[in-house]
Formats: sequence, structure tokens, C-alpha cells
Amino acid sequence: MVDKEKLTVYDTRHYPVRPHIGVGVMMVREDQLLLVKRKYNPDAGYWSIPGGHLDLGERVEHAAVREAHEETGFKTKISKLAGIINKIMYDDDGKIEYHYVLINYFVEQIEGDPNQPPNAADDALDAKFVPFNELKNYKLTESLVELLKRLKIGYD
Repeated sequence: MVDKEKLTVYDTRHYPVRPHIGVGVMMVREDQLLLVKRKYNPDAGYWSIPGGHLDLGERVEHAAVREAHEETGFKTKISKLAGIINKIMYDDDGKIEYHYVLINYFVEQIEGDPNQPPNAADDALDAKFVPFNELKNYKLTESLVELLKRLKIGYD
């Protein structure tokens, strides 16, 4: 029998040996973007779009729809690709601490009240729609800022 208290869990995301694949969703309502405040690293305390990891055997589009629902409570469908971002973070010694390839999609809500506020999941501190012209007032992740600049949203 394994003593679970003595079992060390290795987080393959932190100081990875290979890049990880993440998915993100951009839900827009009347010139407002849905953001979540991250609870865990990388980027704990920063605002970003809902998203998460691609599971083994899962299609990227399915992961995006799943993550949208898990993180906000919204049932969605993919409308189009928003962009692919490389997220590589180094520690103070120059070692790669995190490495993600982030595949981001625009999504549309397909069920429920279109004015319903988001429900922040247990891995988020908060979730809300933010007007495009206020995005610069938020502490956003570098990868989201890069995506917004490419899309000319809030960073024209």
C-alpha cells in the first residue's frame, strides 16, 4: 500500500521537459471581453481569458469548449481561431520555468441568459466582462496582452 502523505507529486508544468498545450477562449459581449483572475501560477493574481490544459486524447476545440464551461459556467461553441501564442517564462537563473503553446478561440454562448454574469470556478479568484477601453487598467498576463495587440482589441 502506498503512503499518500509521503508520495511526492511532480508538477510537469513547472520546470517542464517539453512544452505544454493550453487553450483559451475569448467571449465578447457588446465590446466587453470575459476575463478571469488567476488563482494559481503561472500568473497568479493576473487577469486573463478563461482556459486550461489540453487533455491527452482531447481535440483542441473540445478542450476550449470544456474549459469555457468549467471556468465560467457558460455553454459555448467555437466561432473562429483567435490566435496562437507562445508563453515561455524564465526564472531568475535563466531556466525555463513554464512553457506553453496557447491556442485561443473566439466562442459564442449557446445556452442560457445572454446577460448572465460569469461564475468564477474554484481555480479563479474572479470572473467578469471588462469593456475593451478598460482592459489597460487591469493587470493582464503578458500572453493576453500579446494576443490583444495582435487582434487590435484595447491596444490599437
